[in-house]
This record gives sequence, C-alpha cells and structure tokens, in this order.
Amino acid sequence: MSGFAEAGRPLLLPTAYFPPLAYYACLAGGRDIIIEQKETFPKQTYRNRCEIMTVSGKTTLIVPVTKPDGNHTRSENILISYREPWQRTHWRALETAYNSSPFFLYYSGRIRILFEMQESSLIQYNDNILRCLNELIGINPSISYSDNFVKSPADKQDLRSLFTPKKEIPGMDYPSYMQVFRHIHGFLAGLSILDLLFHLGPDSKKYLDNIFRQLAG
Repeated sequence: MSGFAEAGRPLLLPTAYFPPLAYYACLAGGRDIIIEQKETFPKQTYRNRCEIMTVSGKTTLIVPVTKPDGNHTRSENILISYREPWQRTHWRALETAYNSSPFFLYYSGRIRILFEMQESSLIQYNDNILRCLNELIGINPSISYSDNFVKSPADKQDLRSLFTPKKEIPGMDYPSYMQVFRHIHGFLAGLSILDLLFHLGPDSKKYLDNIFRQLAG
C-alpha cells in the first residue's frame, strides 16, 4: 500500500466522531487538513460513530442525528439528537471498557467534559473532540473546512471515502499493543483513537507517526 497521503497536497477528510487510528494518523502527519462539510451526509460511517473494545469485543457507539433536509442534508447541517441519553450511555461504555487501562484515569477528566456539552451541530461537536484530543496527544495540525463540494478535487488528496467501518484499508499493518481485553479477543486493530490514547498515553503520537508513514507510502 502506498500513496494514500501523497506529499504536496492538503488532505481532504470527512468529519468524524472519535476517529479511527488511520484517520488520526493523518492529523498527526504534519499536513494541512481540510474537513469536508458540504457533502451530502452519508449513512453508516465514522462521521457519527466510533468503535471501541469492550468485554464483548468490538463495539460501535453511534451519535443519533437528525437531517433537516432529509437525505439531501449536508454534513454542515446535520443536527445531534438528544432525545435519548446517548452521551451518558457512551461515557458509561468507555468507563466500563477502559477503566483498568493504564491511562484512563489520566485522561478521563478531559474526555468526560466532551460528553457534558450539548452542541446542536455534529460538525461543531466533532471539532470540539479534535481540538481536545490534539492537545492531549501533542499535535497541532492546520485544520480548515471546505467551502464548496468538489467530487474529484485535483488540488487535494481525497480521503473522504478511505475510512469506513465497512472495510479495512488495504495493506494497513497496525502494530499490536496491550489492550484490556486482548486476552479474550486478541488484538483488535484500527479502533477509535480513544483505545490508543487510554492504552499508550504519551506514546500515542509515536504510534500514529508509524501509521502515517504507511499511508504516505
């Protein structure tokens, strides 16, 4: 695998909720990042979900959303629904899954605040997540948001469809690290950045740099 993150062009990414490791490796790679907000919001992607490891194995946490313009709603207009207490459910899942991980207590105070704010916009909520995690990981990518939708942009490296729960990135090799439930399920690769952060803590940046080198080819 090579060339997913070619040099010289900004990386065009979708918005994401506690993104997967390969996505976060792009943020750690020191490149300009443009997050797509003008696209028609697609279903069943990391834009409003993340994957963690629990005692039951890989578990998906989904942010419920509403579409003011139906199936034609752009990502920038997607609203978060608070009809159900999903934030409490997500936080309890994280606490149960990672309470015994090496760095959960160290980071949990900052992460928990994200589950106490009630942004109306999914884009803004995900932006708050990125800003918090970037600080905790120790990276400072240049992030901007798209001002129009281009199906096949020539001036950007288009990674909008690369990160999907439906299939793995071809050829990606995620170095294993200790996970709380590894003794039950083996190593689960490419989960949410939270899985890495709670297990590796300050070494997360080094791990992400390794992944970015694979993406860059």
